[in-house]
Amino acid sequence: MSNSQKSNGYSSVGVVARARGLLAHDAVTEGAAVGHPGNRDSPKKEFPTLNPFIHNLQLTTLQKAQIAVMTVTVFPIRLVLIGICLLFAWFFACLSLIGRSKEDEMKPMTGWRRSVRPLAVFFSRALFFVAGFHWVSVKGKRATSAEAPILAAAPHSSYMDALPVTYLGLTSVVAKTEAESVPFFGTLTKFTQPVLVSREDSSSRQSTIREIQRRAAARGEWPQIIIFTEGTCTNRSCLINFKPGAFIPGVPVQPVCLKYSNRLDTITWTWKGPKAFNILWLTLCQFHSSLEIEFLPVYVPGEEEKQDVKLFGRNVRAQMARALGVPTTENSFEDGQAMMNAAENLNLPIAEDLVHINRIVRQFGIAANVLKEQLSGLCTAAQSSAPSVTLHEFAAHLKSPPTSSHLKELFMFYQKAGENVVDLRKYVIVLYLLSLPPFVDEFLQFCFKVYDRNQKGFLVAAELCDLLMALGLPLSAVDLLATSSNGPTTGDGLISGDGPTLKISYEIFKATAKKLQEYDRLFGVDHSADKRRKNKTAFDAEKAKRE
Repeated sequence: MSNSQKSNGYSSVGVVARARGLLAHDAVTEGAAVGHPGNRDSPKKEFPTLNPFIHNLQLTTLQKAQIAVMTVTVFPIRLVLIGICLLFAWFFACLSLIGRSKEDEMKPMTGWRRSVRPLAVFFSRALFFVAGFHWVSVKGKRATSAEAPILAAAPHSSYMDALPVTYLGLTSVVAKTEAESVPFFGTLTKFTQPVLVSREDSSSRQSTIREIQRRAAARGEWPQIIIFTEGTCTNRSCLINFKPGAFIPGVPVQPVCLKYSNRLDTITWTWKGPKAFNILWLTLCQFHSSLEIEFLPVYVPGEEEKQDVKLFGRNVRAQMARALGVPTTENSFEDGQAMMNAAENLNLPIAEDLVHINRIVRQFGIAANVLKEQLSGLCTAAQSSAPSVTLHEFAAHLKSPPTSSHLKELFMFYQKAGENVVDLRKYVIVLYLLSLPPFVDEFLQFCFKVYDRNQKGFLVAAELCDLLMALGLPLSAVDLLATSSNGPTTGDGLISGDGPTLKISYEIFKATAKKLQEYDRLFGVDHSADKRRKNKTAFDAEKAKRE
């Protein structure tokens, strides 16, 4: 370590000490994991940090031991029994569908076909029984099809939600047209006499509404239609925005609340968390899995709600949230999609912020082209002015009145703890992710550009600390750069200086970070064109499943 480093107090320890001292308020804000309220915000804030699209499954040593033992004992037996039950359920579903014409599909099943239903339902329920769902607790009373043609179910958290459908006698579902072509499960889907939706058909939505209304007018002749109103899987920490499909027909609906109460949540299958097979494996390695279905009173819409489906959906959601004891959030399927678009290519904590920021920007009503124009101006402002701005300055940059509730919420999200300012640069880099979902290299180069005040062509140590903390990354790269700097250095990047005068380009930061295990999440990923294509294909497939 050079003498000048010691005299300036900027040894490797000094650089980090500055970041943890002068910038401690940022550490509170950015170090908080999304989904843990109270760490991110100052005491004055009420901004909800629940992220409904993340499921972190933590196993204790005892739970790991249990899973290890059951994997080689109970798991294979259950898997075989599930296969047998599925085969029988499929057989009886096939039997009831034999000889049905297109005209027959427009009518409810009757006669001997209906008499086969109990057998298909029995083996479908047996499938879940051998999987560990030995009983289902029920509260409330299920309405008849004549009283409530639609069952509005929430929260939707897993493909295990096929159990409520089975418990309800394989009642009708709303499904994609492609669902009928899935081996075994497609036949069972067809057996429920579903209302099918086609993505390719632009008039499909209206056709679906007309079909639901037609069945509702039949006064109980058709099975009830169960619709998972959130439209995607969440972690059940809150209720997100309901999709309008269950409410557009304007008919009475019965809210159905679903509760899985196992101590170890192996059920949740959401955007970020255990994959589909892991959910199955871990669930089959539990002694028992529980489900409670609560039927709430039938909700009959008023005239105003029939005209305003959003109001109808909000009122039903509020009733269900009270029954479940969870909050509501204005997040939607699109917010989870925004997070995964970024997380697909960036293994960074900041990607999780997109769930909240995308919602607020969406509520602002900012179009994609306007977003890109706004980004360019904000980037210039972040480089040329002081990064910390007040609410009125923030409003001026966003060309929005400071009284806007959405602006205030956005401001609070980035507000520094105990202060009435935000770091404009943090908003700019998240806005970049929303408007131009990038890969690691291009994103980090953009971040270096934003944090390079006055466009010097490099970052000083303090700026690099600010950037790393904003991204939720460790400061060890600054440590290594500080200890390896002994005055002027040749090469493209670490130009000269030590301590506070350390000057770092993106190329040198990348070369240094690659030496540290803490940054494997960034640079340990294959970003070849082939890998990008595979990632996109996998993401599209995962997205299609969750829709």
